[in-house]
Amino acid sequence: MRIQPEETLSPRQIEDRQREAWREAYRYAAARSPFYREHFRRAGLSLRVPPSLERLARIPTIDKAILSEQTDAFLCVPPQRVVDIVTTSGSTGRPLVWRLTDADLDRLGRNECLSFTCAGLTADDTVILAVTLDRCFMAGMAYFLGLRQLGCAVVRVGPATPVMHLDILRRVSATAIVGVPSFLGLLAEKAAEENFGLASLGVRKAVCIGEPVRHEDFSVNRLGQAIETGWNARVFSTYGVTELASSLCECSAGLGGHLHPELLHLEALDDAGRPVPEGQVGELTATTFGVEAMPLIRYRTGDFAALFRGPCPCGRRTLRLGPILGRKSQKLKVRGSTLFPATLKTVLDGVPEVRSYAILARRDSPLSDHIEVRVAFAGDSRKISEVLRERFQGTAKVSPQITPATSEEIEALQLPHGARKRRYFVDLRGEQP
Repeated sequence: MRIQPEETLSPRQIEDRQREAWREAYRYAAARSPFYREHFRRAGLSLRVPPSLERLARIPTIDKAILSEQTDAFLCVPPQRVVDIVTTSGSTGRPLVWRLTDADLDRLGRNECLSFTCAGLTADDTVILAVTLDRCFMAGMAYFLGLRQLGCAVVRVGPATPVMHLDILRRVSATAIVGVPSFLGLLAEKAAEENFGLASLGVRKAVCIGEPVRHEDFSVNRLGQAIETGWNARVFSTYGVTELASSLCECSAGLGGHLHPELLHLEALDDAGRPVPEGQVGELTATTFGVEAMPLIRYRTGDFAALFRGPCPCGRRTLRLGPILGRKSQKLKVRGSTLFPATLKTVLDGVPEVRSYAILARRDSPLSDHIEVRVAFAGDSRKISEVLRERFQGTAKVSPQITPATSEEIEALQLPHGARKRRYFVDLRGEQP
């Protein structure tokens, strides 16, 4: 398949692609979507003439609560046209059931093909997929379709045991791997324990999904550093949402995930629904282009990050998405100020004597949260705690409670029974005192 070289697109070409895709998406939703037909009418909008992208705010935003309540009203095709059904992760509530047509699967693959191209993958690469392709998850299937469109050889190992992965790595000359960062870090640890020469095998790109590998300033965090050291590979951060059937992947510059303008439109909004200035953190609000079964317009994802529009060193002029700082439900209120757990995580990752940690939040009052950081220390806990307090105050302007804990206690908090992925933030604000 021939891939459009996005690095050659001028700002005008990008704008033209967005406007054309937007007009088609609006008219399609107005004609086919029971939900959006009524949504547009209530907003006093024409069903034939879309507002311009500059006047997108005339269309009220929607969120996951609305999707959950009226999922079937978003379906734009007869049930017979649906060929694949997936579910969302359910990390913020009951998983949504999401439907795709053949054309949606083609679009899904094209999106991932373009994203992997951003990371520098080509048809010459052999890629290990350490991601599940079953259990109704979209991600693994999307990556497989994208890699096939790109022409890569794909090794579908999935989230198998470290023993199986290391055995495959011995036998297959892989050049890249796609997986959850904590699992890639675990593989590096197991390889070191067995004196397995992981760094010499030739895997030079690690495309990381589901967990952050960068801080807000784009520097690689502790987990990302461990992967780069253990694998002798470059980490690439990605962002994806099941409902959008889209993802963004960064290029070798590591300055944000690149948007594919014919497939998605992104806004960053404040609490009042107003666009925030470039580089400032807001809630990501997305509009899908080219989706047949269940298109979305101005969908508030609940994720917070900054958008950047300046040229990238790689040559692309497409919009870039900064690191995800957290979800709306994770926003903390402490004595009149707000912050995300990621800010505290940056401080903790910067102290080598912090072996592992978990950030706990409880409701102190309707206007303030109580934050506790449980830490497994590698050294004098009293001295290291003092260092942490100073850095918390300097960076986050708060001094959370610091509680020493064992590595086993932290592990139980990070990976509770039945969890699909590791967590460093434990939200207890909804529990009764």
